[in-house]
This record gives sequence, C-alpha cells and structure tokens, in this order.
Amino acid sequence: MNRSATLHAVLSVLCLLGGGVGCSGEVEQTGETPSGIVPDSGTPDRDDAGTPDRDAGTTPDAGTPDAGTPDAGSADAGSSDAGASDGGTDAGTPDAGSFDAGVVIPGDGGTQVTGTLPSRLTLAGSPYRVVGNAQYVVTIPKGQTTTVDPGVVIDFKGNPAVTNADVRDGAQDVMNHQNGRVELRVYGRILVQGTASAPVTFTSTNPHGWWGVNFFGDQSKGDGDPVFRHMVFEKVRKNDYNGDRDRTRGALWAYYPGPVTIEHSLFRDNEASGKCGALDLMFTDGSVVTDTLFENNRTRDIDRFATGDGATSGGGAMCVTHGRNSTVRGNTFRDNTLSAFRGSQSNALQPRTYEVWPNGANHYDLGGGGALHYFQPDHDLIENNVFENNAAVRGPGAALYLEDVPNAGVTLRGNTFTGNQAGAGGVIVCNRGGGNATELVLGAGNTFSGNTVNGAAAPQVTGDCAR
Repeated sequence: MNRSATLHAVLSVLCLLGGGVGCSGEVEQTGETPSGIVPDSGTPDRDDAGTPDRDAGTTPDAGTPDAGTPDAGSADAGSSDAGASDGGTDAGTPDAGSFDAGVVIPGDGGTQVTGTLPSRLTLAGSPYRVVGNAQYVVTIPKGQTTTVDPGVVIDFKGNPAVTNADVRDGAQDVMNHQNGRVELRVYGRILVQGTASAPVTFTSTNPHGWWGVNFFGDQSKGDGDPVFRHMVFEKVRKNDYNGDRDRTRGALWAYYPGPVTIEHSLFRDNEASGKCGALDLMFTDGSVVTDTLFENNRTRDIDRFATGDGATSGGGAMCVTHGRNSTVRGNTFRDNTLSAFRGSQSNALQPRTYEVWPNGANHYDLGGGGALHYFQPDHDLIENNVFENNAAVRGPGAALYLEDVPNAGVTLRGNTFTGNQAGAGGVIVCNRGGGNATELVLGAGNTFSGNTVNGAAAPQVTGDCAR
C-alpha cells in the first residue's frame, strides 16, 4: 500500500470513530490477566517498567491433541536453509523469496489442528488448518520442539463463520473484537526452517484474521531458543482494545527471556491495538532480526486503560521492549503506520497533543515511532536498514522512537531514512533519556532525505538524546 493510501485508510478510521488523532503516552499495567479473562480496568502503572513475568501463574493450555493426525511422512528435513545471514550488506533487499502474489490455499486436503501443534509440520501434511480448541487456542506445550519444514502453509482459520454479531461489547471496549480467531501459544520451542525458494507461511483465511504467535516469559523458556527463517507472517488482527498484551501488541509477541532469531522473512498486513504492529521483542537478550521486510503493518491504539492520560501506542511495525543486546540489521521498514487516540470509557475519542517531558500535568508521552519503538533500550544496534514512507500520524518519531533510555542505549549506523512522516519531533525522537553516559550513538553512514513533520522538513534527531 502506498503512503497516500495508508493515510487515507487512517483518516477513514478516524472519521468512522468520530475522533482525532493524538500522539501517544504509555501507561502500562502490571499484573495483566491471561487471555480469555475480562481485562482488569484497575489502576495502571505509569509505564512499561512493571514486573516481567505477569503470566507467572498461568497454566499452559496444552489443549486437545491434534485430531487431524498429521502426515509425518517424507519430511524434507535436509533442505532447510540454516545459512549465515548476510551481515547487513543487503540493506533492504530481503532474501525471503517472491511473496507479492500471496500463497494459494487449496480448498481441501491438508491437516486439521485443534489443541496442540504437531512436533513436525511437513510439506506432505500442508496446509495445516488450525482451528484451535474450544477457546480457539493451539499450543506448543512445554518439552516439545515443533519444526516447520520448507514450503509449509499454516492457515490459522479458527471459526470463519463467526461474525461481528458474535463479538463482546462493553464499557471497556472501544471497538469490538471477535472471539472466533485462533492464536498460537508457545511454551516449548519452535523452529521455522523455510528456504528462499520455499518459505514457510503463517496466514489466515478467516476474514477477521488471527491472534498471532505469543510467548509468555519464563513459561515459554523451552529446550532451546526460537528461530524463524524464511517466513511470511501476515493477517494478524490484535484489535482487542483494553485487552491483555498477547491480544494487543505484536503479531509475533516474543515475551521471552533469551535470544529470538528472525532472518530472511516478511511481516506484512498485521495490525495491533496497543503497540508494535508486527513484532514485539519483550525482555529478550541478544535477539537478531536480519534481512527482513516489514511492510504495511499498523498500530492503531485506543488507550486500553481508559485513564485519559494518553495512549499506549508505539512502533507501527516493531518494538524492542525492555530488551538488550539486540541487533536489527539489513532490514526494510516500508509503509508502516502508527496512529493513536485518547481513550475513554465510551466510543467517543478525543485528540491529545504531544507533550514533552517534564510537564506540569505529569503526562508521559511514551509512544511514537512510525516504524520502530524502543522502550528502555540497553546496548542495542540498528544497522544498515532502510526506513521508507513510514508514518507516525500526529505523533512523534517519523521512523524511530527511543523511550526511557538508560546510560547505554542505541547505536545507529548505515541506515537510510527516506520519505517518513510525523506530526511531532524528528525522524528519530528520544524521550526521557535518563542516563549520564551516551544514550544514542548516531554513527557513520546514516542518510536522511524527504522526511517531514507536519509537511515541513523533519530534523534528523530531536528530544533528550539530541542535547
């Protein structure tokens, strides 16, 4: 989708909702409840610095074993491409195969999956039609490693017959959501082993999309770290406003206490209502995202805590939240959009102006970043990426927003920023930088052209880190 079409879609949403766009102010809640429970509307914390293991008491839903009897026949285990990444030399040309036409899913055949994802997904058993259990959940249980072979298509179809008449609607729901969608909860390990010529596809034929792939902190620390190679990841709709993290942020929500590896992949047409339209690396350590295209992902936030103090938005495509030692290299972020609304306990939405910190009202405007949002970054590297035509509508940070930066934050080098748009700040915005050392290193080779703020030429860097 081109930039004008994306903005037109955003403005259309605003018209339908009857409100304006405000920029974001993060108000994060600790102790959030697991999916399926009515969201807690209690007092939110001031930011995202709450206790990491908010799901510590949740018992993994191992569900009913796969009723579809997967075909474990000729697994093409030897053809997976586990090769080395390009080291960042391929700045913005992801080696993920030809995706534009999309995958064609046949109307019959394949393997139905209910409660538990099989330990091996083979081309012979593809497409895997994921329905989920009675709660529309499918799991990789503790102790299981699920390996996905090249060319496999996973259709998270859930219950396509569910309509808008079947959604929950109440005082805490600014917009409806639909419970017929299915999610994958990972408590074991997942290895996605696509190749350039035969990528693995995570998609959905459900007209309402699906709930994405979710990890749950220490509960998801399996027998090895997750790896996603040569993957297409699309059509997630996490628009459960005022809901839990696994239903509001990151189509791939990797709340995981270790490294997550994503290489040669494509995230497209995913949408979140809280933060991080496509990907949220939360509390990860040493994660690597390389040679991947993030295109037309969206965060459309409506303050899920309904406090009136701002919205919890950030990152039209991706976030690194409380992470450290991450590397984001050789990727393209194109046509991703962040838009945020001030919430309330009704469908009436109000615009809210961007406020710098500190201010007399004690408002923390923590959100921002048309493409990327970092919260409490710690020795993170952003290198040789292309940021093109991303937009933070009426908000700060046309491409990148750095929030609550400690002493050693983020290093940027060799990145290209072109045609990104924002309503406040610059192309890169740093807010509440709190350290006494170097918070942002703007290294060699970064280039900026055609970026705008409210139609005027955008400064390269604004905020605390620009001092």
